[in-house]
Amino acid sequence: MVGIDPETGAEVSLFNPRQHLWSEHFVWTKDGVRILGVTPIGRATCQRLDVNDEARPAPFIQTSRQIWIKMGLHPPQTDPRLDV
Repeated sequence: MVGIDPETGAEVSLFNPRQHLWSEHFVWTKDGVRILGVTPIGRATCQRLDVNDEARPAPFIQTSRQIWIKMGLHPPQTDPRLDV
């Protein structure tokens, strides 16, 4: 499966958990609500799969993540986060 890197416009393969390490391609925003792609693969995957549910009027997944954060269930402690 392929997607378009929104930063470069290049067609790239999407993230494959059997071949790639999550922490090399993605980072959580400081508040833990959104996933950001930090490589062409990560950016294309975020956009193509709409991992932050931004294509819909009400971003259900971001609301869910906020609830999980309040419950102490999210994001995984081992996942990278932005410092700013």
